[in-house]
Amino acid sequence: MRKKETFWLIGTITFLLILIIGLFGIDGLKSDAVTDINVHDTYYVIANIHLIVLIASLTFFGVYLTRMLRRNFKNLTANLIFMISDISLILIFTFLISLVNSIREIPGSTEYPPLSGGIVENAGNGWNNAYFVLLIIQLILIILLAISGIKTGLNYKRTE
Repeated sequence: MRKKETFWLIGTITFLLILIIGLFGIDGLKSDAVTDINVHDTYYVIANIHLIVLIASLTFFGVYLTRMLRRNFKNLTANLIFMISDISLILIFTFLISLVNSIREIPGSTEYPPLSGGIVENAGNGWNNAYFVLLIIQLILIILLAISGIKTGLNYKRTE
């Protein structure tokens, strides 16, 4: 790894650390720290480590996507760091898709037995839209991973 790439990596980690301390504070870095999110009448309690992993993956993805595209896939280290962050985002979105899929209602389905004595039709809800948006984002991430893998492989063979 060249000096310039080392500075980029250290700079990204420093920015990430400042961002996380700014969002959660020093106490938010403890292993038992949680974040409460209030949605209507429901509280979602999420461990900070899950949010930190998401923020770190998004930060590395953004920084190294830009570096990879500006260097036209010629920097092997930047490409590898991008692919690792892309794979971590794909795994995160897989979890989010399964979570949203367990929450959403299928449009046009019928509840049996009907609670009100009649047939209850579900017209769908916003979770269906979130499900399809997450699927499209994951598809884009997989396509980016394939393109970066192919381009990195082609450029790596040329330099040998």
